[in-house]
Amino acid sequence: MKLFFFVVFLLFPLLCVAQSITLEPITITTQNYEDSTQSVDEFSLPDIENLPASSPEELLDYSSDVNLIKRAPFGLQQDVSIRGSIFEDASVSLAGVKINDPQTGHFSLEIPLTSADLNKVAIYKNSQKIEFTPKKPTDKGFLLKTSFGQHALWENLASVNFPLAGTKNRLSIEHKVAKGGRRDTDFDIYNFSYHSFWQGEGSDAEFLFGLTKKDFGADSFYSSSFTQEEEHTNQRFLLARLGIEANSFKLNNTVYWRRHRDKFILNRANPSFYTNFHTTNVYGLKQEFNFYNDLFAALNVEQEKIDSTNLSKHYRLRKGLGLGLKDKQFGKFLLGFSGGTDYYDKWRYLENAHLGLGYLLKDELKLRFSFDRIWRVPSFTELYYSDPANIGNANLGVQKSNNFEAGFDYAPFDFLSTAYGFFFRDQSHTIDWVKNNSADAWQAQNVGNVGAYGFDFSSKVKFKNLVLEDVSFNYTYLNLNKSSPYSYSKYVFDYDKHKVVTNLGFNYKGVKANVISNFSKPVDREKYVTFDLRIEKQIRNLTLALEGTNIFNANYEEMKDIDATGRWYKLSLAYAF
Repeated sequence: MKLFFFVVFLLFPLLCVAQSITLEPITITTQNYEDSTQSVDEFSLPDIENLPASSPEELLDYSSDVNLIKRAPFGLQQDVSIRGSIFEDASVSLAGVKINDPQTGHFSLEIPLTSADLNKVAIYKNSQKIEFTPKKPTDKGFLLKTSFGQHALWENLASVNFPLAGTKNRLSIEHKVAKGGRRDTDFDIYNFSYHSFWQGEGSDAEFLFGLTKKDFGADSFYSSSFTQEEEHTNQRFLLARLGIEANSFKLNNTVYWRRHRDKFILNRANPSFYTNFHTTNVYGLKQEFNFYNDLFAALNVEQEKIDSTNLSKHYRLRKGLGLGLKDKQFGKFLLGFSGGTDYYDKWRYLENAHLGLGYLLKDELKLRFSFDRIWRVPSFTELYYSDPANIGNANLGVQKSNNFEAGFDYAPFDFLSTAYGFFFRDQSHTIDWVKNNSADAWQAQNVGNVGAYGFDFSSKVKFKNLVLEDVSFNYTYLNLNKSSPYSYSKYVFDYDKHKVVTNLGFNYKGVKANVISNFSKPVDREKYVTFDLRIEKQIRNLTLALEGTNIFNANYEEMKDIDATGRWYKLSLAYAF
């Protein structure tokens, strides 16, 4: 908390200058997916502002194709599953740079941004990619927000945009603290970001630094046998990009660094019983070449390092090359493709590919097909971790999958849109933690082939001059074929067979409300439904909002023997100019 007020004090001279500034109208621009060959779930800036997500990561759970296993709220630990994949499988990127944690996928969704920095989240379902896009800084604008809620929740946010030496800049800091919904789920979170952008004739430059620090009680996070776990994570992310454009050619050079530190205590009442320290560093250089007619090529060199009390010291180098064509229309046909290879010393050459096809039967009706060939190497935890309950495997092979999707998008009217799709994933050398007897330790193994198939349906209707402004409905059916020779699976075969997400948007005399329901039927656990709520009223520069998650206090399990968080309300007041 002291750090929060210290930064506000530093910003005060800028705020005094900004008092005389009239904020320019904000123009919201989102990607147009009418010419896309892929099935994409997108959360744009209006969604981010109207949905009651307490962290950028939690927006993902409002997609019916995503199962976000929230072992704790407010972004403490979110394990993401896309169409039955596990948390290690999804590719997560921030500002165009992949930020997956090489130690474990449990940390891949720690996004080092405040709630004032996010512009868009896109989920590319067939390619299992998630992209977080930050807002571009502006010349002016200031936001101050405070929130109070159940379980002694207190949140504070300050964000300021300002010009400096020809650049546009934004500086943001956020603090969240609470006792938690039950014992040993308390948390203390700091998020900080600085984003700078410069644009000249034929060139531009960007700098982004983000930090997230989280200290929290981790009741049953990794084992239901230990209810007094504690964790401390600290992540720093830095990106510097230079773009040069001439005629129909543009080159983007990006250097990046991501460091993640983790201190895990199995029993906070007795830290000396079992405490682990892990530090990972990822360094990379990425070059993107964009040519005439939407052709592109990319080069990437990246090194991953870990220094750990349990995993010891390891590093690996990846070199990648790719090229392709961005989604482009040729008459009534749509085409997009890419291909490439990545090289590791241990696993040699690993190929990837994407093909997207589309055909416009009518202006409002599009058929689409996509194919993705993807892979993932084992995490350092899967390779080297060892304790009495979990044993890694240094001989693990690379997991590979071929993903197929076919469907259509139909928008007969401006107020109505709908989409339907079938998907299938053929996954080989699947990596999972398994065992044959309940008393055995979990072991990381390549368990064989997994076939995932299903379909999804989505529809949205907008109304004019009604209290009910819009209704959206999203449903996904999923089934996995089990071919593992092991009796127990820790992650792969725990998935949602059915998931339905609906959203009702209301507006009555300037009072806006969104009510979201989330029905899930896990394959081996009891079904459940939760309701989330956000109500807001804006009066000039002030916004008063009431938010609630799981408002009817549904009792269910996020994972086997891991209880979900109950009802949580908060009231917030924001001032922007």
